Amino acid sequence: MSLRQRSRGFTLIELLVVIAIIAVLIALLLPAVQQAREAARRSQCANNLHQLVTAMHNYDSSHGCFPPGSTGPMSGDSNFPAGWSDPRVGSCCPYGHFSWAAMILPQMDGTNVFNQINFNVPAFAYSFSESGTVYTNQGNAANQLAANSMPAVLTCPSVPRVQPTTQQKDYGINGGTGACCPERNQTGMDGMGYVNSRVRFRDVTDGTSNTFLFLELAHTQNHSWLDQNTGSNSFLFVHHPSEGYVDASTIDVPDTHVYNNRAAGGNHTGGVQTIFTDGHLKFISDNISMTVYIALFSRGGGEVVGEF
Repeated sequence: MSLRQRSRGFTLIELLVVIAIIAVLIALLLPAVQQAREAARRSQCANNLHQLVTAMHNYDSSHGCFPPGSTGPMSGDSNFPAGWSDPRVGSCCPYGHFSWAAMILPQMDGTNVFNQINFNVPAFAYSFSESGTVYTNQGNAANQLAANSMPAVLTCPSVPRVQPTTQQKDYGINGGTGACCPERNQTGMDGMGYVNSRVRFRDVTDGTSNTFLFLELAHTQNHSWLDQNTGSNSFLFVHHPSEGYVDASTIDVPDTHVYNNRAAGGNHTGGVQTIFTDGHLKFISDNISMTVYIALFSRGGGEVVGEF
C-alpha cells in the first residue's frame, strides 16, 4: 500500500458554495465601489464650479463687472436685428448670441479658443433638438471650430454624455427669479447674468454669500423647448430656450418633460451642486423650501434667507 495519499479535489457542492460566497462579496462590494466613483465624480464637478467662479472673479477684476449671461446685437428688449434673430419665432428672440462661457475663456486658459471666435457674426451650434426636430450646424460656420473646442471644466463627469464633451456644457448662470427671459430682456432681470448684462459686485445687495452664481444644468435634461436626452446646453450658442441660464423654476425632475423649463438639474442623487457669488460651494437638496430657493436667485430682492 502506498504511503502517499491521493489528493482529493473539490466537490460540486463545495464549488457552488465558493461561487456563492464570491457572488455575495461582489454584491456587497459593488455599491461601495459605485459610491466611491460617484464621490470622485462629484468632487470633480465641485472643482469645476470653483474654477468657474474664480474665472468670473478674475473677469470682474479686469472689466469691473461680471460677464454678460449672453451677448450679441439687440435693439431693445425682445428685439433683435436681422441675422441675429430666431428664424422660427421672429425678431423677438436671439439666434446665435454668445454664452457667458465664451466670455470667460481667457480667464480659464482658453485664450486660444477665445481668439478663434468671431463675435461679429453669430455663434455656432453643431446640434440641438427643439420640439422633436433635430437642427444641425446652426449659426455661422466661422465659429464652427471654436464651438467644438469647449474646455473640459464645463462638463460634469456624473452626467452621461449624449453630445460630445467638446460641444455642450453642464452648468448654467443664475438668470434670476423667473421673469421671462434672460436671453432676450434686460428690464426686470434680477439674477447674475442676462443678455448684455454688466452686473457688479456692488449690485449684489442681498449679499454675495446669499446669491447663486452658477448651478448645475446637465445637457441631458430638457431645457425649455429643447428635448430631454438630446442635448440642450451648447457651449457658445444661445437662442430663445435660454441655453446656459438657470432660473428659479422647480428643480428638474429626471425623466419628466416640462416645456419652458429653465430649472437647475444634474445627476447627483438628491439635489444639485451650486456655487455662490462669494465662491462658496453648496449642495442644494431637492427638498429645499421653494421660498428660500427663489430668494437665492435674486441679487437684490431684500429677502431674509436664514438657514438652508
